[in-house]
Amino acid sequence: MNRRALLKALGSTMLLTGGVLPPVVFSQTVPNVTSPLFHVFGTLPEPVEIKRVFAAGAPAGVMLNSLTPKQLLGWPFALPENALPWLSEHSRQLPVVGRLAGRGSTISTEQLLALKPDVIVDVGDVNAHYLSLAQQFSEQTGIPYILVEGRIEDTPEQLRVLGTVLGHQRHGQQLANAAQEILDDIAAKKSAYKGDMPSMYLARSADGLETGAGQSTHSEVIRLVGAENVAGTMEGEQLVRVSMEQVLVWNPDVILTQDVAFYRDVYQNPLWQDIPAVKNKKVVFVPTVPFGWLDVPPSINRLFGALWLSGWLYGVEQKRMVEQLRHLFILYFAFDPGIEALQALITSPVDFA
Repeated sequence: MNRRALLKALGSTMLLTGGVLPPVVFSQTVPNVTSPLFHVFGTLPEPVEIKRVFAAGAPAGVMLNSLTPKQLLGWPFALPENALPWLSEHSRQLPVVGRLAGRGSTISTEQLLALKPDVIVDVGDVNAHYLSLAQQFSEQTGIPYILVEGRIEDTPEQLRVLGTVLGHQRHGQQLANAAQEILDDIAAKKSAYKGDMPSMYLARSADGLETGAGQSTHSEVIRLVGAENVAGTMEGEQLVRVSMEQVLVWNPDVILTQDVAFYRDVYQNPLWQDIPAVKNKKVVFVPTVPFGWLDVPPSINRLFGALWLSGWLYGVEQKRMVEQLRHLFILYFAFDPGIEALQALITSPVDFA
C-alpha cells in the first residue's frame, strides 16, 4: 500500500511533510470530517457563517464555481472568450479578482483583505513550499486557508469534504457521486478491455515539444484511462521540453493536443511525418471549452476529458457520450449546451477553441 492509500485507510489528518507543520485543524462544527487531502490553517468558521470564499488559483476557481458559485468572490483569472458560451449567466458575470497561487500572485494582501473572504481555498499540488506559504498567509491575515491536494483520482473526496466544510454537503455529495461514477466506469472499461493499448503523446505548445513528465498533473487523464503515456518514464511532476528526436524514439500511436496552431500544422510539418500518429491520422484535438479537458486548469474539468478520452479509446457510442457530457455540463456548470452543440463539439472541437 502506498503512502497516500495508507493514510486514507488510517483516516489520518496529519500533513504529508513529516510533521514539520502543525496538524490539520477542522472547525468544531464538522468534527467528523477528516481527510489526508485537506490541509487547513486557522480555525474555520461554522459552515453557515461562510458567505465569501476566495479561490487562490485557477483549479480552485473552477471547482468552487461548481460547488458554491454564490459564495465565490470571483475568478482568479480572466475567462477566455470561447469559455463564455459554455457557462451559466452567473458564472459569466463573476468579476476577476486575481490569484494567490499559480505563476505569480496577481492580488496584493491589501486587495485580498478588502474583499473580506471568510476562507481561502487552494487546490493543486501540495508540497512543503505550498504548505509553508498557506500557513504563513493565514497567520499574517487571520483568514483560514484550505489547501487541497488535486489529483484527479481524488476528485470525489475533494468535492465531498469541501462541500461539507463550506456548508454544501448535499450538493458536494452529488458532485462527488458523479465524479465517482466516471472513475468507476473508466476502471470497468479498463478491466474488461482485452486489446492492445495505444501509446499516447501529449503535445503542448505551438511546436508540440512541451509535454507532461512522469507523474505530472498534465498527463493524469492519459494515465487514468489506461493508455500508455510515452513520457511517463521521465522524472518530474511538471511540464518539460523535449526534442523532436525524443518524440521520434517514443514513436507514439496517438498524439493529443489542445493547441490550435500545432494541430493545424502537424500534418504538413515534415518533422512529424514519420510518427505513426501522424501517418495514420491519429492526431486528436482535445476539447477546451469551457476549460481544457486535459489539464488547463487541472481541476474538475478533467472529468470531461477522462469521460471523453475513455469513450474515444473504448469505442463508446457518440449518442451515449453526448448524453453523459450533457449531464456533466448541467451538474458541474449549471448550464445545458444542448445535444446539437455537444455533437458539434465532439465532431470538430478545434472549431470551438
